[in-house]
Amino acid sequence: MISSNFGNEIALNLRSLFDDKNSGIEVKTQVENLQSKNVADNITLMNEIQAILQECSHLNPEQRLMYCASQRYFMKLYLRKVNKQG
Repeated sequence: MISSNFGNEIALNLRSLFDDKNSGIEVKTQVENLQSKNVADNITLMNEIQAILQECSHLNPEQRLMYCASQRYFMKLYLRKVNKQG
């Protein structure tokens, strides 16, 4: 279980992506909803993922890999949006 200091909406949305009960279609829909966030939300999301990785020692290697992959994905999304603005 992720500690309670990660209770904001973005972290809750991210946490639901890694539930074992989610089907591929549900995960794809949730990711598409997260993609529509603005640039500031993307950087906040990346910081939340980093905090989760640092604070949650109970994550198994597969879960850590999933969080790292999602952090990389949102970093690329953030950089694309920043490049389009500049």
